[in-house]
Amino acid sequence: MKRLTCVIVVAGALLGADTTTATIIGSTGGGGSGPLDCTNAAASQGVIWPPDHKMVSETIYGVTTDPSLSILSIMITGIQQDEPVNARGDGNTTPDGNGVGTNTAYVRAERGGPGTGRIYFISFSAQDSGGNVCSGTVMAYVPHDQGQGFNPVDTGEKYDSTTVPP
Repeated sequence: MKRLTCVIVVAGALLGADTTTATIIGSTGGGGSGPLDCTNAAASQGVIWPPDHKMVSETIYGVTTDPSLSILSIMITGIQQDEPVNARGDGNTTPDGNGVGTNTAYVRAERGGPGTGRIYFISFSAQDSGGNVCSGTVMAYVPHDQGQGFNPVDTGEKYDSTTVPP
């Protein structure tokens, strides 16, 4: 069984665009060699708009395998965000993510009012019918607004989106 780990940054997605571009910022375990490949994985909705506090489903696409094999499963293994779960000006709705242990992540369409927007980090693992495994993390953005430079700036902090603070 070959294990491939990759980290993906969803970049260049425009609001209302039909496609999302994924840029690889790092990988280990062969960088996509082998039958199962997570290096082109992306979140189904790279940009989430409007920030109306509703839960939005995110599936992982772009995982490929040898044509003679099929992908058996993609499982969400974690959901984090770069703002606190109850950030100032975000509506005080919790949790902001769920779906760990399933094939679909649900993230809240919100961001802190004073910030630049929210970045969700959705971790997953995939397995094909040949027993090959790969894993990675994709990003989804909730921009602050639709103006110039709407891409959020990563605060460098990571908060578990699935928690409910006291």
